[in-house]
Amino acid sequence: MLGLGSTILSPYIESAVAFTNTKSLSFDGTNDYVDTNYTSNDLFRDSFSFSFWVKPDDGQPSSNIGVLGVEAGSNADQVIALIDSAGRIGLTHASNGSFNYVNTTSSVFTNGAQSDYKHIVITEEKVSSGNAAAKIYVNGVDTAISVLGGGVFVISEANFNAFDHGGLELNIGAVNDDGTQDTFYDGLIDEVAMFSKKLSSDEVTAIYNSGVPKDESAHDGLLLYYRFEDDVTDTKGTSNGTNNGATFSSTVPS
Repeated sequence: MLGLGSTILSPYIESAVAFTNTKSLSFDGTNDYVDTNYTSNDLFRDSFSFSFWVKPDDGQPSSNIGVLGVEAGSNADQVIALIDSAGRIGLTHASNGSFNYVNTTSSVFTNGAQSDYKHIVITEEKVSSGNAAAKIYVNGVDTAISVLGGGVFVISEANFNAFDHGGLELNIGAVNDDGTQDTFYDGLIDEVAMFSKKLSSDEVTAIYNSGVPKDESAHDGLLLYYRFEDDVTDTKGTSNGTNNGATFSSTVPS
């Protein structure tokens, strides 16, 4: 029993929905894709990063498949994350007449159906008065990469700043090639996050979380976040997507 003047202190406890990951998005490799409805010039005029979980139906497709990307015509300004026919993760970036392609030196995926997901992070840093620097992480590990032609990644700061794909919208599961989709992805994609900065190796390790996705909605620099929990809503709230044919699957990273 409380004495005179006594009070019961009831501390405020914030209500929050627990993070659960029960669905991913399945693409058929023919015509499925998600339009983010996000015009991405600003994102690709500064350092950026992609984080996503992928489980391709065939880890070594007959030709490149686009996990996500946008391209203003052949050899024009573009940013594309892809899986090539050798099962390597690649990044193409062209801006203002300069073009680069970087890929993992070793295969990430083997031929045939895959038994597990891979967590991929691709970062690209705009370097002041220098050329851009790219990294590709696989399951939290900074993986060796090579540049097309054996040279260096030659996107200068000025060319980085001049990126212009004509107002095209970034796509997931295919590449938006001047308004027409191509290089369709075949398989599962989950937990796609895009950041308006270069992620550090510590941040990549934390996102990988020993192979179990976790909530990234409060992550610094997060711009777009598609969880694919029975919808293509952007959890960050920047730009909700439009689903064009992809179906939801209960097979998720764990």
